[in-house]
Parts: sequence; C-alpha cells; structure tokens
Amino acid sequence: MFENIEPHSCNPPGTHLEEVSHAGNTVRSIEKAIIMEHRFAFFFWMKWRNLLSDEGTLHQPAPTLVTIDWHRDLAPVPEEQKSALEQLDQNNFSDIANFVWAQFDQTNDSHILCATWLNLIGDIILLQNTTDYQQSTVKDMNGNSHDIYEFRDLDQFQQFMLDRNDQNIFFDIDLDYFVHGKGKQHYSENFHRYSNDEIKQVIDISKPVFHHIIPNIDGVTIALEPGYCGGIVNSCQIMDQFHSQLFTETNKWRTL
Repeated sequence: MFENIEPHSCNPPGTHLEEVSHAGNTVRSIEKAIIMEHRFAFFFWMKWRNLLSDEGTLHQPAPTLVTIDWHRDLAPVPEEQKSALEQLDQNNFSDIANFVWAQFDQTNDSHILCATWLNLIGDIILLQNTTDYQQSTVKDMNGNSHDIYEFRDLDQFQQFMLDRNDQNIFFDIDLDYFVHGKGKQHYSENFHRYSNDEIKQVIDISKPVFHHIIPNIDGVTIALEPGYCGGIVNSCQIMDQFHSQLFTETNKWRTL
C-alpha cells in the first residue's frame, strides 16, 4: 500500500470541489462537493464539522443534516465498525477517504448514521420517496440523542423546516431523488428521470424553505449516483437543471 503524499489536504478520488460564498455571512466561504458515490459525503461532513468547531462558527452541538434522496440511506452502524470509526484519525484525510471507500457499505446507505455515531451531524431531516412521515431517535457514541425526521410530502417538509431554528446546516442531495421508479442493476418499467419542470417544482429558490435554510448552509454535498439515475447522461441532465435552480453560471447563490 502506498503512502499518500498529501494525507492532510487530499480529497477522495473522483471528487469535484468548488468554493462558494456563505449566503449568510459575506466574509466566509463554504465548499460544495460533487461526488459520484453518496457515502463519500461522510468525508466532507467530518472535515467541515471540525473546521466549524476550530473556527468558532459552530453554534449548535453538530450541524443539522438536511438531505434529499430517493432512498432513506439510514442503515445502522455495524457493531464491529463503531470502534473503528472512533479510532479514525480525523486529521488524516487520506485514511478517512480510504476507510469510507473500503469499509462503508458499497450500497451507499450507511454514511449518515456513521456520521451520527461520531456526532459529525446532529438531527437528520430527510425528504425521500420511500415512506410517509416518520420520526425516530438514535444515540451517538457519547449517548447524545439525534432525532431523525423523514418526509415524503414536500409541503410538510417545508413547514417543518420553517418551524426550526437551525444555525448550522449541511445540505445534501442525491440526484436519484429526481427519478420516477426505482432501480440500479434492474430498473422498473416506469423508470425515467424527472422533467426539468418537475425538478423546478422541488428546487425553487422562491420557496420559503430555501430562504430559511440557505443562509445557514455550511457545506453542500451532491451525489451524482449515475447507477441509480439511469446512467451518467440522466445524472448530468438532472445535475444541470438542479444546479441552475440554486446557482448562477458564475457559481454564486441565486438571489434569495
């Protein structure tokens, strides 16, 4: 095994990283990480949570995760993996990326509760296409409670967010949310991506929920997941429309 020549500054393979302004603080910037496989979001949540803490800009125990995904991605942390997570050197980005690549479930559905176990994220608010509203609670390694709120209804999700006062948010999107049907190796007969107009109905900068959360976003993770989107062309087309709803061609937040 080869040593990484930049273990404290590297990113996971295949990552595209961009810097954007912090919409609520003009003297700060945040990162937007575009990743092929969703599990690598864990890497950036760890990096950003620690940076917020070091900078004194973490105003709650851990950032709230607001995530949009077709799937729930809430697989529990295997017992044998908990101690390995706790022993990670969080300053060695190479080791973290390798651990996520090799040790996390290859179906990309265990990264959220692994991050919760280490208190890298706080509460989890999920807009998904799997089940109607449900709420649950999990504990982290120190016994702290983390509430999980799952929504299928967009209006219900929006109203819930407007009633909260989150000061630090990680905004996470899996582009496979924007597909009809389900699949990877085997796609359902009705499988097709959302039209551009359908994407616009969900990601609309004029909606109150985006006015509410965008000024408090401290990092954005976007998973392309072409395998679940019907291929790389579908994934890129979804990305083009999704991204243009939030950002200008010069990579600035659209006017709130």
